[in-house]
Amino acid sequence: MNYYELLKIERGADANEIKRAYFSAVKLHSPDSDPEGFKAIRLAYETLYDPKKRAEYDAYFVMSGGVQNDLLSARSLIRENKYKQAAEFLTELSGKNPDSADVKRLLAEVLWNLKKSGTADKMCAELIERDPSDCETILLRAKIAESRGHVDKAGGYYNDAVIAEPSNPKAWNAYIHYALRDARQKVPNIFYRAMEQDINMFRDNYLLYIVGAHNNTLFNNEDTLKYYDKFADFFINDKNPGEEIYSYVMDLTPLFLGKKELVPFVEKILPTLEKIKQYSDDDEKVFKYIRMTIKLHKLESDKRIHDVLIDLTAFLLFADKDKDNKEQLEMEIYIVYNLSLLRPSIKVLMNEYPELFKLNQAFYLDVLNEKKEDHLIDKYVAIHKKINPGFKLVYDGDDETEDETPFKRETPKIGRNDPCPCGSGKKYKKCCGK
Repeated sequence: MNYYELLKIERGADANEIKRAYFSAVKLHSPDSDPEGFKAIRLAYETLYDPKKRAEYDAYFVMSGGVQNDLLSARSLIRENKYKQAAEFLTELSGKNPDSADVKRLLAEVLWNLKKSGTADKMCAELIERDPSDCETILLRAKIAESRGHVDKAGGYYNDAVIAEPSNPKAWNAYIHYALRDARQKVPNIFYRAMEQDINMFRDNYLLYIVGAHNNTLFNNEDTLKYYDKFADFFINDKNPGEEIYSYVMDLTPLFLGKKELVPFVEKILPTLEKIKQYSDDDEKVFKYIRMTIKLHKLESDKRIHDVLIDLTAFLLFADKDKDNKEQLEMEIYIVYNLSLLRPSIKVLMNEYPELFKLNQAFYLDVLNEKKEDHLIDKYVAIHKKINPGFKLVYDGDDETEDETPFKRETPKIGRNDPCPCGSGKKYKKCCGK
Protein backbone atom coordinates (compact mmCIF):
# COMPACT_ATOMS: atom_id res chain seq x y z
CA MET A 1 0.00 0.00 0.00
CA ASN A 2 1.48 3.36 -1.00
CA TYR A 3 1.35 6.53 1.09
CA TYR A 4 -1.63 7.98 -0.77
CA GLU A 5 -3.63 4.83 -0.21
CA LEU A 6 -2.53 4.74 3.43
CA LEU A 7 -3.95 8.23 4.02
CA LYS A 8 -6.90 7.59 1.67
CA ILE A 9 -6.24 10.64 -0.52
CA GLU A 10 -5.82 11.28 -4.24
CA ARG A 11 -2.45 11.88 -5.91
CA GLY A 12 -3.34 15.54 -6.45
CA ALA A 13 -4.27 16.26 -2.82
CA ASP A 14 -3.07 19.62 -1.49
CA ALA A 15 -1.41 20.33 1.87
CA ASN A 16 -4.69 20.96 3.72
CA GLU A 17 -6.20 17.71 2.45
CA ILE A 18 -3.09 15.78 3.52
CA LYS A 19 -3.23 17.29 7.02
CA ARG A 20 -6.95 16.53 7.42
CA ALA A 21 -6.40 12.95 6.22
CA TYR A 22 -3.54 12.51 8.69
CA PHE A 23 -5.61 13.64 11.68
CA SER A 24 -8.46 11.38 10.61
CA ALA A 25 -6.10 8.40 10.30
CA VAL A 26 -4.52 9.06 13.70
CA LYS A 27 -7.93 8.68 15.32
CA LEU A 28 -8.03 5.08 14.01
CA HIS A 29 -4.34 4.32 14.59
CA SER A 30 -3.25 6.15 17.73
CA PRO A 31 0.27 5.75 19.18
CA ASP A 32 -1.15 3.79 22.10
CA SER A 33 -3.58 1.44 20.38
CA ASP A 34 -1.60 0.84 17.16
CA PRO A 35 2.01 2.09 17.42
CA GLU A 36 3.16 0.43 14.18
CA GLY A 37 0.18 1.74 12.27
CA PHE A 38 0.79 5.21 13.70
CA LYS A 39 4.46 5.12 12.59
CA ALA A 40 3.40 4.22 9.04
CA ILE A 41 0.82 7.00 8.95
CA ARG A 42 3.26 9.50 10.40
CA LEU A 43 5.90 8.59 7.79
CA ALA A 44 3.31 8.93 5.01
CA TYR A 45 2.24 12.33 6.34
CA GLU A 46 5.79 13.68 6.77
CA THR A 47 6.71 12.52 3.27
CA LEU A 48 3.68 13.89 1.45
CA TYR A 49 3.37 17.13 3.42
CA ASP A 50 6.97 18.17 2.63
CA PRO A 51 7.09 19.30 -1.04
CA LYS A 52 10.66 18.06 -1.61
CA LYS A 53 10.08 14.65 -0.01
CA ARG A 54 6.79 14.33 -1.87
CA ALA A 55 8.44 15.09 -5.22
CA GLU A 56 11.07 12.47 -4.47
CA TYR A 57 8.40 9.94 -3.52
CA ASP A 58 6.32 10.73 -6.59
CA ALA A 59 9.37 10.24 -8.83
CA TYR A 60 9.34 6.56 -7.93
CA PHE A 61 5.61 6.15 -7.50
CA VAL A 62 5.10 4.87 -11.05
CA MET A 63 7.51 1.97 -10.53
CA SER A 64 6.62 -1.50 -9.39
CA GLY A 65 6.09 -1.72 -5.67
CA GLY A 66 9.30 -3.66 -4.97
CA VAL A 67 11.71 -1.34 -6.78
CA GLN A 68 9.88 1.70 -5.50
CA ASN A 69 10.26 0.66 -1.88
CA ASP A 70 13.89 -0.33 -2.39
CA LEU A 71 14.74 3.05 -3.89
CA LEU A 72 12.99 4.83 -1.04
CA SER A 73 15.04 2.76 1.37
CA ALA A 74 18.22 3.79 -0.47
CA ARG A 75 17.16 7.40 -0.32
CA SER A 76 16.70 7.10 3.44
CA LEU A 77 20.30 5.86 3.75
CA ILE A 78 21.49 8.78 1.64
CA ARG A 79 19.63 11.30 3.81
CA GLU A 80 21.45 9.83 6.79
CA ASN A 81 24.79 10.19 4.91
CA LYS A 82 25.25 6.41 4.92
CA TYR A 83 26.70 6.40 1.42
CA LYS A 84 28.70 3.16 1.69
CA GLN A 85 25.66 1.20 2.82
CA ALA A 86 23.60 2.85 0.07
CA ALA A 87 26.24 1.94 -2.55
CA GLU A 88 26.27 -1.71 -1.47
CA PHE A 89 22.49 -1.85 -1.38
CA LEU A 90 22.11 -0.23 -4.83
CA THR A 91 24.85 -2.35 -6.41
CA GLU A 92 22.97 -5.46 -5.37
CA LEU A 93 19.67 -3.91 -6.47
CA SER A 94 21.17 -3.02 -9.87
CA GLY A 95 22.18 -6.64 -10.37
CA LYS A 96 18.59 -7.70 -9.78
CA ASN A 97 17.21 -4.91 -12.02
CA PRO A 98 19.81 -4.42 -14.81
CA ASP A 99 17.40 -2.45 -16.98
CA SER A 100 16.38 0.07 -14.32
CA ALA A 101 17.84 3.47 -15.21
CA ASP A 102 16.57 4.86 -11.90
CA VAL A 103 18.60 2.38 -9.86
CA LYS A 104 21.80 2.99 -11.85
CA ARG A 105 21.34 6.77 -11.75
CA LEU A 106 20.95 6.73 -7.99
CA LEU A 107 24.00 4.46 -7.69
CA ALA A 108 25.99 6.92 -9.82
CA GLU A 109 24.90 9.73 -7.50
CA VAL A 110 26.03 7.77 -4.44
CA LEU A 111 29.40 6.94 -6.04
CA TRP A 112 29.87 10.63 -6.84
CA ASN A 113 29.30 11.46 -3.19
CA LEU A 114 31.89 8.82 -2.31
CA LYS A 115 34.42 10.77 -4.44
CA LYS A 116 34.31 8.17 -7.22
CA SER A 117 33.31 10.76 -9.79
CA GLY A 118 35.08 9.06 -12.70
CA THR A 119 33.08 5.85 -12.25
CA ALA A 120 29.90 7.86 -11.70
CA ASP A 121 30.50 9.82 -14.91
CA LYS A 122 30.98 6.64 -16.94
CA MET A 123 27.72 5.23 -15.59
CA CYS A 124 25.92 8.45 -16.57
CA ALA A 125 27.45 8.31 -20.05
CA GLU A 126 26.18 4.74 -20.53
CA LEU A 127 22.68 5.70 -19.42
CA ILE A 128 22.61 8.74 -21.72
CA GLU A 129 23.85 6.67 -24.65
CA ARG A 130 20.95 4.31 -24.02
CA ASP A 131 18.46 7.22 -23.73
CA PRO A 132 19.68 10.66 -24.94
CA SER A 133 16.50 12.27 -23.57
CA ASP A 134 17.21 11.15 -19.98
CA CYS A 135 17.17 14.65 -18.47
CA GLU A 136 17.76 13.49 -14.88
CA THR A 137 20.96 11.66 -15.80
CA ILE A 138 22.20 14.56 -17.93
CA LEU A 139 21.71 16.91 -14.96
CA LEU A 140 23.62 14.53 -12.70
CA ARG A 141 26.46 14.35 -15.21
CA ALA A 142 26.54 18.16 -15.34
CA LYS A 143 26.87 18.33 -11.55
CA ILE A 144 29.67 15.76 -11.61
CA ALA A 145 31.54 17.68 -14.31
CA GLU A 146 31.14 20.94 -12.41
CA SER A 147 32.45 19.37 -9.19
CA ARG A 148 35.53 18.17 -11.08
CA GLY A 149 36.24 21.70 -12.34
CA HIS A 150 35.13 20.99 -15.91
CA VAL A 151 33.06 24.16 -16.12
CA ASP A 152 32.63 24.31 -19.90
CA LYS A 153 31.65 20.64 -20.07
CA ALA A 154 29.13 21.19 -17.31
CA GLY A 155 27.60 24.09 -19.23
CA GLY A 156 27.22 21.88 -22.28
CA TYR A 157 25.51 19.17 -20.24
CA TYR A 158 23.11 21.66 -18.62
CA ASN A 159 22.27 22.92 -22.10
CA ASP A 160 21.69 19.33 -23.24
CA ALA A 161 19.31 18.83 -20.30
CA VAL A 162 17.03 21.74 -21.24
CA ILE A 163 17.07 20.60 -24.86
CA ALA A 164 16.11 17.08 -23.75
CA GLU A 165 13.20 18.40 -21.66
CA PRO A 166 12.52 22.04 -22.56
CA SER A 167 9.47 22.22 -20.28
CA ASN A 168 11.30 20.87 -17.21
CA PRO A 169 11.63 23.64 -14.55
CA LYS A 170 14.24 21.61 -12.64
CA ALA A 171 16.54 21.61 -15.67
CA TRP A 172 16.22 25.37 -16.26
CA ASN A 173 16.74 26.11 -12.56
CA ALA A 174 19.89 24.00 -12.51
CA TYR A 175 21.18 25.63 -15.72
CA ILE A 176 20.72 29.22 -14.56
CA HIS A 177 22.22 28.48 -11.14
CA TYR A 178 25.24 26.97 -12.86
CA ALA A 179 25.57 30.18 -14.88
CA LEU A 180 25.29 32.34 -11.75
CA ARG A 181 28.14 30.35 -10.20
CA ASP A 182 30.48 29.77 -13.12
CA ALA A 183 29.39 31.64 -16.25
CA ARG A 184 27.47 34.79 -15.33
CA GLN A 185 27.68 36.14 -18.86
CA LYS A 186 25.31 33.34 -19.91
CA VAL A 187 22.54 34.33 -17.46
CA PRO A 188 20.71 36.73 -19.83
CA ASN A 189 20.50 34.18 -22.64
CA ILE A 190 19.43 31.31 -20.36
CA PHE A 191 16.75 33.45 -18.73
CA TYR A 192 15.55 34.65 -22.13
CA ARG A 193 15.24 31.07 -23.43
CA ALA A 194 13.42 29.90 -20.30
CA MET A 195 10.93 32.75 -20.54
CA GLU A 196 10.36 32.04 -24.21
CA GLN A 197 9.48 28.48 -23.20
CA ASP A 198 7.16 29.32 -20.26
CA ILE A 199 6.76 32.52 -18.25
CA ASN A 200 5.96 30.44 -15.15
CA MET A 201 9.13 28.34 -15.45
CA PHE A 202 10.62 29.68 -12.21
CA ARG A 203 7.52 29.74 -10.05
CA ASP A 204 9.19 27.41 -7.49
CA ASN A 205 12.30 29.59 -7.37
CA TYR A 206 10.76 32.94 -8.22
CA LEU A 207 13.73 35.01 -7.09
CA LEU A 208 15.16 34.14 -10.52
CA TYR A 209 12.64 36.53 -12.11
CA ILE A 210 14.46 39.43 -10.48
CA VAL A 211 17.90 37.91 -11.07
CA GLY A 212 17.13 37.35 -14.73
CA ALA A 213 15.34 40.62 -15.41
CA HIS A 214 17.95 42.65 -13.49
CA ASN A 215 20.80 41.14 -15.55
CA ASN A 216 19.00 40.99 -18.85
CA THR A 217 19.65 43.23 -21.83
CA LEU A 218 17.71 41.09 -24.32
CA PHE A 219 14.24 42.26 -23.33
CA ASN A 220 12.52 45.51 -24.09
CA ASN A 221 11.31 47.62 -21.17
CA GLU A 222 7.78 46.23 -21.29
CA ASP A 223 8.99 42.61 -21.04
CA THR A 224 11.34 43.44 -18.19
CA LEU A 225 8.50 44.99 -16.18
CA LYS A 226 6.42 41.89 -16.88
CA TYR A 227 9.02 39.68 -15.19
CA TYR A 228 9.30 41.97 -12.17
CA ASP A 229 5.53 41.77 -11.86
CA LYS A 230 5.72 37.98 -12.09
CA PHE A 231 8.11 38.00 -9.14
CA ALA A 232 5.77 40.30 -7.22
CA ASP A 233 2.80 37.98 -7.74
CA PHE A 234 4.65 34.91 -6.45
CA PHE A 235 6.27 36.88 -3.61
CA ILE A 236 3.00 38.32 -2.34
CA ASN A 237 1.36 34.88 -2.32
CA ASP A 238 4.29 33.17 -0.60
CA LYS A 239 3.44 32.53 3.06
CA ASN A 240 7.10 32.08 3.99
CA PRO A 241 9.45 33.85 1.56
CA GLY A 242 12.52 33.28 3.72
CA GLU A 243 15.54 35.37 4.58
CA GLU A 244 17.38 34.90 1.27
CA ILE A 245 14.63 36.44 -0.82
CA TYR A 246 13.94 39.16 1.74
CA SER A 247 17.62 40.18 1.98
CA TYR A 248 18.14 40.10 -1.78
CA VAL A 249 15.14 42.33 -2.44
CA MET A 250 16.07 44.74 0.36
CA ASP A 251 19.61 45.06 -1.03
CA LEU A 252 18.36 45.80 -4.54
CA THR A 253 15.48 48.11 -3.63
CA PRO A 254 17.60 51.32 -3.74
CA LEU A 255 18.57 50.37 -7.30
CA PHE A 256 14.94 49.70 -8.19
CA LEU A 257 13.94 53.12 -6.87
CA GLY A 258 16.57 54.70 -9.12
CA LYS A 259 14.42 53.69 -12.10
CA LYS A 260 11.07 55.44 -12.29
CA GLU A 261 9.50 52.56 -14.21
CA LEU A 262 10.19 50.19 -11.28
CA VAL A 263 8.65 52.39 -8.59
CA PRO A 264 5.17 50.78 -9.01
CA PHE A 265 6.85 47.38 -8.57
CA VAL A 266 8.47 48.47 -5.29
CA GLU A 267 5.18 49.95 -4.11
CA LYS A 268 3.44 46.66 -4.92
CA ILE A 269 5.82 44.47 -2.87
CA LEU A 270 6.37 46.94 -0.01
CA PRO A 271 3.45 45.76 2.22
CA THR A 272 4.72 42.17 2.00
CA LEU A 273 8.28 43.26 2.76
CA GLU A 274 7.08 45.15 5.82
CA LYS A 275 5.13 42.14 7.09
CA ILE A 276 8.24 39.96 7.17
CA LYS A 277 10.79 42.53 8.42
CA GLN A 278 12.48 40.45 11.05
CA TYR A 279 16.10 40.11 10.04
CA SER A 280 17.75 43.47 10.76
CA ASP A 281 17.36 46.23 13.33
CA ASP A 282 18.15 48.83 10.66
CA ASP A 283 15.33 47.81 8.36
CA GLU A 284 12.93 50.49 9.58
CA LYS A 285 15.31 53.17 8.28
CA VAL A 286 15.31 51.44 4.92
CA PHE A 287 11.52 51.23 4.88
CA LYS A 288 11.26 54.93 5.71
CA TYR A 289 13.60 55.72 2.82
CA ILE A 290 11.54 53.50 0.49
CA ARG A 291 8.24 55.10 1.48
CA MET A 292 9.57 58.64 1.13
CA THR A 293 11.23 57.90 -2.21
CA ILE A 294 7.98 56.47 -3.58
CA LYS A 295 6.20 59.65 -2.49
CA LEU A 296 8.91 61.78 -4.09
CA HIS A 297 8.46 59.93 -7.40
CA LYS A 298 4.72 60.61 -7.21
CA LEU A 299 5.46 64.24 -6.47
CA GLU A 300 7.71 64.46 -9.53
CA SER A 301 4.94 63.19 -11.77
CA ASP A 302 2.36 65.60 -10.31
CA LYS A 303 2.12 68.51 -12.74
CA ARG A 304 0.60 70.71 -10.04
CA ILE A 305 3.87 70.76 -8.12
CA HIS A 306 6.46 73.37 -9.08
CA ASP A 307 9.97 72.09 -9.90
CA VAL A 308 11.67 74.09 -7.14
CA LEU A 309 9.34 72.46 -4.59
CA ILE A 310 10.32 69.02 -5.91
CA ASP A 311 14.01 69.95 -5.66
CA LEU A 312 13.56 71.24 -2.12
CA THR A 313 11.72 68.07 -1.08
CA ALA A 314 14.47 65.87 -2.54
CA PHE A 315 17.05 67.97 -0.72
CA LEU A 316 15.22 67.66 2.59
CA LEU A 317 14.96 63.89 2.14
CA PHE A 318 18.45 62.97 1.06
CA ALA A 319 20.98 65.83 1.31
CA ASP A 320 23.40 66.48 4.15
CA LYS A 321 21.60 69.54 5.47
CA ASP A 322 24.44 70.47 7.81
CA LYS A 323 26.79 70.89 4.86
CA ASP A 324 24.31 72.24 2.32
CA ASN A 325 22.26 74.68 4.38
CA LYS A 326 22.96 77.43 1.84
CA GLU A 327 21.33 75.41 -0.94
CA GLN A 328 18.15 75.02 1.08
CA LEU A 329 18.07 78.73 1.89
CA GLU A 330 18.48 79.65 -1.77
CA MET A 331 15.49 77.51 -2.73
CA GLU A 332 13.44 79.04 0.09
CA ILE A 333 14.48 82.52 -1.10
CA TYR A 334 13.21 81.66 -4.57
CA ILE A 335 9.87 80.55 -3.09
CA VAL A 336 9.54 83.73 -1.02
CA TYR A 337 10.39 85.90 -4.06
CA ASN A 338 7.61 84.10 -5.99
CA LEU A 339 4.90 83.64 -3.37
CA SER A 340 1.89 83.85 -5.65
CA LEU A 341 3.48 81.30 -8.02
CA LEU A 342 4.42 78.76 -5.34
CA ARG A 343 1.50 78.95 -2.90
CA PRO A 344 -0.83 76.73 -4.99
CA SER A 345 1.84 73.99 -5.14
CA ILE A 346 2.45 74.20 -1.40
CA LYS A 347 -1.28 73.84 -0.73
CA VAL A 348 -1.33 70.66 -2.82
CA LEU A 349 1.71 69.44 -0.88
CA MET A 350 -0.04 70.13 2.43
CA ASN A 351 -3.32 68.46 1.48
CA GLU A 352 -2.12 65.46 -0.55
CA TYR A 353 1.45 64.81 0.59
CA PRO A 354 1.35 65.54 4.33
CA GLU A 355 4.48 63.51 5.14
CA LEU A 356 6.51 65.54 2.65
CA PHE A 357 4.91 68.79 3.82
CA LYS A 358 6.08 68.07 7.38
CA LEU A 359 9.70 68.03 6.22
CA ASN A 360 9.63 71.84 6.16
CA GLN A 361 6.30 72.55 7.80
CA ALA A 362 7.16 75.78 9.67
CA PHE A 363 8.46 77.45 6.50
CA TYR A 364 5.52 76.30 4.38
CA LEU A 365 2.98 77.55 6.92
CA ASP A 366 4.68 80.95 6.92
CA VAL A 367 4.51 81.03 3.12
CA LEU A 368 0.79 80.20 3.15
CA ASN A 369 0.03 82.82 5.81
CA GLU A 370 -0.62 85.98 3.82
CA LYS A 371 -0.68 88.01 7.04
CA LYS A 372 3.02 87.27 7.52
CA GLU A 373 3.95 88.01 3.94
CA ASP A 374 5.83 91.27 4.54
CA HIS A 375 7.65 89.93 7.56
CA LEU A 376 8.67 86.80 5.56
CA ILE A 377 9.88 88.86 2.61
CA ASP A 378 11.95 91.17 4.82
CA LYS A 379 13.46 88.16 6.58
CA TYR A 380 14.51 86.39 3.38
CA VAL A 381 15.76 89.55 1.66
CA ALA A 382 18.10 89.93 4.62
CA ILE A 383 19.14 86.28 4.41
CA HIS A 384 19.66 86.66 0.69
CA LYS A 385 22.03 89.58 1.13
CA LYS A 386 23.87 87.91 3.99
CA ILE A 387 24.61 84.50 2.44
CA ASN A 388 25.50 85.69 -1.04
CA PRO A 389 25.59 89.39 -1.95
CA GLY A 390 26.32 88.48 -5.59
CA PHE A 391 23.45 86.03 -5.82
CA LYS A 392 21.80 85.80 -9.25
CA LEU A 393 18.15 84.87 -9.26
CA VAL A 394 16.84 82.67 -12.09
CA TYR A 395 13.13 83.09 -12.71
CA ASP A 396 10.97 80.26 -13.97
CA GLY A 397 10.86 80.24 -17.77
CA ASP A 398 13.88 82.52 -18.16
CA ASP A 399 17.09 81.32 -19.73
CA GLU A 400 19.13 84.29 -18.62
CA THR A 401 20.17 85.40 -15.17
CA GLU A 402 19.81 88.86 -13.75
CA ASP A 403 22.24 90.70 -11.51
CA GLU A 404 20.78 91.28 -8.09
CA THR A 405 18.60 94.38 -7.89
CA PRO A 406 16.56 95.70 -4.96
CA PHE A 407 13.66 93.32 -4.44
CA LYS A 408 10.31 94.63 -5.66
CA ARG A 409 7.30 93.52 -3.67
CA GLU A 410 4.19 92.15 -5.28
CA THR A 411 2.16 94.61 -3.14
CA PRO A 412 3.09 97.99 -1.56
CA LYS A 413 4.81 97.73 1.82
CA ILE A 414 2.45 98.36 4.74
CA GLY A 415 3.63 100.76 7.44
CA ARG A 416 3.34 99.74 11.07
CA ASN A 417 0.82 102.55 11.70
CA ASP A 418 -1.20 101.86 8.53
CA PRO A 419 -4.59 100.11 8.72
CA CYS A 420 -4.16 96.33 8.77
CA PRO A 421 -5.04 94.78 5.34
CA CYS A 422 -6.96 91.98 7.06
CA GLY A 423 -9.89 94.40 7.56
CA SER A 424 -9.90 94.31 11.35
CA GLY A 425 -9.82 98.12 11.59
CA LYS A 426 -6.72 97.97 13.79
CA LYS A 427 -3.30 99.34 13.00
CA TYR A 428 -0.99 96.84 11.33
CA LYS A 429 1.44 96.86 14.30
CA LYS A 430 -1.43 95.94 16.65
CA CYS A 431 -2.80 93.20 14.44
CA CYS A 432 -1.05 91.03 11.82
CA GLY A 433 2.21 92.94 12.16
CA LYS A 434 2.83 91.83 15.72
